[in-house]
Amino acid sequence: MTIGTAAHSRRTAGLIAFFLFLHIVNQIDRQLVASFAPDIMRDLELSRSQFALVAGIAFSGFYAVAAIFAGVMADRIGRVPVLTFGVGIWSLFTGLTGMAQGFWTMLLARPFVATGEATLVPAASSIILSRVADRMKATAIGIFFAGIPLGVGASFLIAGQLGPLIGWRYCFVLMAVVGLVATLIAMRIKDDSHLALNAKAGPSMRELLAELWAIAKTNPRYRYATLAIILLHAHSATGPFIQLWLHDDKGLPKESAASLYGGLFIVVGLVGSMGAGLLTDWLHRRSGTDRARTLSLFLLGLAPLILAYRLAPADSPLFLAGMVASILYISSAYGPVFSVIEEELPRRLVASSTGFAMLAINLIVVGAVTLVIGAVSQLLHQAGIAQSWTIPMLGADCIALTACVLLWLASRHKSAMRES
Repeated sequence: MTIGTAAHSRRTAGLIAFFLFLHIVNQIDRQLVASFAPDIMRDLELSRSQFALVAGIAFSGFYAVAAIFAGVMADRIGRVPVLTFGVGIWSLFTGLTGMAQGFWTMLLARPFVATGEATLVPAASSIILSRVADRMKATAIGIFFAGIPLGVGASFLIAGQLGPLIGWRYCFVLMAVVGLVATLIAMRIKDDSHLALNAKAGPSMRELLAELWAIAKTNPRYRYATLAIILLHAHSATGPFIQLWLHDDKGLPKESAASLYGGLFIVVGLVGSMGAGLLTDWLHRRSGTDRARTLSLFLLGLAPLILAYRLAPADSPLFLAGMVASILYISSAYGPVFSVIEEELPRRLVASSTGFAMLAINLIVVGAVTLVIGAVSQLLHQAGIAQSWTIPMLGADCIALTACVLLWLASRHKSAMRES
C-alpha cells in the first residue's frame, strides 16, 4: 500500500514512531541482563557458563521458536492481537526477572521474556512494509530497526547511570511498568490488512511454510539475502559479553565501560540503521544500484576495523574506530536486507519469512554461538590464558563477516518477483 493522503502519511509516520518506541523498550528489556552482567553474576553467584546460558540459549532458543509461530500467526489471525499479547508477556516477565533469587529463577523467567519479544519484529515489520511505498521501504524499516541501537545503548546507559542509584533489580521493574503501559496503547492499533479483518482467510501454518520453503529453494536472491542476515548475527552473539570483555580483557572500569559503549551505540547505531536505509534507497532510486550490493561493499569496508577492534588496546584510536565499525556492522543491515527479502515475497508471506529468519538467527546463530563463547571463555580462563573473552569473540566475528560475500551473491541475481 503506498502513502496517499497527508492524513494517511501522518498515521503511518505515527505508527512507525510507536513501533520504534516498542523496539527500544524491547531491546532494553532484552539487553539489561548483558548490561548488568557483572552485578548479576556477583549477586546470583553465576559462573561464566551459567551466565552464557541465561543470556544466550535460555532466551534466544525460545525466541527462535516463538518467532516463527508469531510470524505465521500474524499472517493467519492478525498482526495486532499477536503483537499486543507479546508486549504484555515480555513486560510482565521482565519485572519478574528483576526478582530472581538465583540461577534457576533467572533461567525460568528468560524464556517468557523471549516468547513475548519474538512477536514484535514479524508483526510490526509486516505492518510497516504493507503501508509504505517501495521507494521508502528500506528507510522505513531502518527507522524501525533503529530501536536496536537505541535500546541496546540505552540499556548500557541505564546500567552505568541509573543502576548505581536504584540497583539492577529496580531497573528491570521500571522497564516492566513502561512495557505494560505500552501494551494498552498497542491494543488500539488499527490494522487494515484483509487477513486481520478476516481470520478465516488465512492459510494454514503448513501451507505458509511449504510455500516459503519452495521460494527459498528456487529463488537464490531471497536465499542469499536471508542467509546473510542470519550469519551476520554471529557478531550480535558477542553482545551479552561486551561488558565483561571490556572490563576483564580491556581493563575498563565497569561504569565507564557501560557509559562509553552505551552512548556510542546510540549515536553510531542510529546513524547506521537510518543512514543505511536512506543511502541504499537513494542510490536505488537515482541509479538503480542494488541495495544488497551497496550494503555488501559497505560492510566489507568495515571488516578490517572489526578485527582490529578485538586486538587493539583500549587506549588506542584503532580500538575506538573498531567499536564504531562494530556497531555500524550490525545496525546498518536491517533496512536494506529486509527490503530485499520483502521484494521476493508475496505480501501474505512477509511476516512468516521474518519469523523464520528470527528462528534461525536466535537458535542456530545467536543461541549456539553465545553458548560456545561462554564455554570456551571459561575453559581458557581456567587454563590461565589471557584474553579469554577476546579469542572466542573474534571467532564469532569471522563467522559474521561471511555476510559480505552472501550479500554480493544476492546482488548478482535479479528480483524474481519483479521479473514475473
